[in-house]
Amino acid sequence: MNQRKKILFICTGNTCRSPMAEGLFLKLSAGHPEWLAGSAGTAAWNGQGASPETLHVLREHGVNLSGHASRAVTQELVEESTDIYTMTESHLAVMLANFPEHADKIRLVTCYTDNRNISDPIGCGQAAYNNVARQLTDAIRAIIARMEQED
Repeated sequence: MNQRKKILFICTGNTCRSPMAEGLFLKLSAGHPEWLAGSAGTAAWNGQGASPETLHVLREHGVNLSGHASRAVTQELVEESTDIYTMTESHLAVMLANFPEHADKIRLVTCYTDNRNISDPIGCGQAAYNNVARQLTDAIRAIIARMEQED
């Protein structure tokens, strides 16, 4: 039986890494329409679009996230999520400090891979965004494989 999942990806501003993870997850998990994904930031300003570089790399992966609007992580978002993945250990620490009662569902996006942190590509050019997309693709494939085992 396929369980409904609601995945939340967390970075800082919710304009680069976490929307990229959201888009890649939706693309890579297309065979599981019962799985939903969203993103938010620990220090996000509500309403900003995804960076042009993020939109570019997602388009190359067949994902259109042009309607993305950044948002700050909230208690409500955390409560309604079944799984929460952060980009870095510092995001993880912030989330665990702010939402300790949800520690059982908060982990690093790279928790099932050999990598640790997904570095912020902002200001580093398109190649850095492409590298982040590769890292996130590997991490998300591992997450999906784990979710399919649990299903």
